[in-house]
Amino acid sequence: MGTPKELRILYENIDLPGMYTLEVYQQHGGYKSLEKLFEIEPDALIEMVKESGLRGRGGAGFSTGLKWSFVPKDVEPKYLCANADESEPGTFSNRYILQQKPHMLIEGIIIACWALGIHTAYVYVRGEFTLGKKRLDAAIAEAYQAGLLGKNIRGTGFDLDVYTHPGAGAYICGEETGLIESLEGKRGQPRNKPPFPAVQGLFMKPTVVQNVETLSNLPFIVQNGVEWYKNLGTIYKDTPRGVDPMNTGTKLYCVSGHVERPGVYEVEMGLTVRELIEMAGGVRGGRQVKAVIPGGSSAPVLTPYELDVPCDFTCLQMNKTMLGSGGVIVMDETVNTVEALLNLMEFYAHESCGQCTPCRNGTPWVRDITRRIFEGRGKPGDVDHLIEVANMIADVDAFTWNTICVFGIAVAWPAVSFARKFRPEFEAHIREGRPVVLPVEEAVTPPEENYAWPQTIPEAVRRPTWDY
Repeated sequence: MGTPKELRILYENIDLPGMYTLEVYQQHGGYKSLEKLFEIEPDALIEMVKESGLRGRGGAGFSTGLKWSFVPKDVEPKYLCANADESEPGTFSNRYILQQKPHMLIEGIIIACWALGIHTAYVYVRGEFTLGKKRLDAAIAEAYQAGLLGKNIRGTGFDLDVYTHPGAGAYICGEETGLIESLEGKRGQPRNKPPFPAVQGLFMKPTVVQNVETLSNLPFIVQNGVEWYKNLGTIYKDTPRGVDPMNTGTKLYCVSGHVERPGVYEVEMGLTVRELIEMAGGVRGGRQVKAVIPGGSSAPVLTPYELDVPCDFTCLQMNKTMLGSGGVIVMDETVNTVEALLNLMEFYAHESCGQCTPCRNGTPWVRDITRRIFEGRGKPGDVDHLIEVANMIADVDAFTWNTICVFGIAVAWPAVSFARKFRPEFEAHIREGRPVVLPVEEAVTPPEENYAWPQTIPEAVRRPTWDY
């Protein structure tokens, strides 16, 4: 298949000086999709997006077009919320779109609103993204002045207003209903579902919440067509029931941790975790990989035995983890996996909104057990106890959770996967009564005992060639 290469589509020209301005963005093809957009009937556009295979890039990976089809047509008003609250640890791709190509997001918002008959859109921006919000606000002002937003856009009779709203740095506001509550001026606590936002969302009206990267794909689908987009990435056949075979388009992978060249890499979906690490220059200092988190901190961890799994929605799901937000965190042989889990659990214990008892009480409990093990105060049976408590928050094997939102499983997944896959290192802490960093071969649970191993990789209808 050759050496993996970047294929910049969303990130094309992102480093050009002034790319965040309307003038430079239009010089490089910006807003070209609008020349075709208003000739496409909204229902036909929804079908186009569905057929393209575009899946939400914010975490869940749900079909974007299918999500749009749930929105009732006869209810007014309707709203679009662009989720720019990039709060998942290990993820840092959306902030560069806000800072360097905000007009691409605006163009995507216009397309989504035309398809759904929406006339008011909000961009919920992470409070710490001060430069991104400043440039997005300036881009919105330019778009109004150029007649790309506001009343009667380009003489089509279509009206659209776009507003930005800064968040307050709460992880939970990345969850769509927590975001909506915050946008309404309330405490950022997720809602019970159903009803889902597509039926009752912002101000109890039909609402579509989409991630920045998802919306940024839309101009390219409209401009270049469905077949062009479907020819990017990978489509599988013979996948198990309930597993979506579509992995079309490119993905912005945020590679951080112990690699030589951390950064955002845009590539076609379908490359393996190992190939992605190679793109980032390999593991620093030529050391061994010990663990990889493939989709932001809430994704179950992978061991060195699982590096040849394609880093896409389908294959990672089949291997009991997830692509999530594309935050790939690489850990080398020097890492203490108990300490790594403790770091994550301290974060989640702090970020729990406290609304649900299993999460409010269970997350600090998991953190405290992990801390006890790390500090050398662990007792025999603590690893099983840790797994048991985490599974009371959310059953990772059954993929069910005892909380209102998926925060519960975002806690349980890393807790259970670290404890199961690196059990020898956890047990060594308890046995030695002190922090212990075992060699990779000794620290990792053998693959035949790994609860996620083995999984057959489905046959691909098309895989990337990297021959650009």
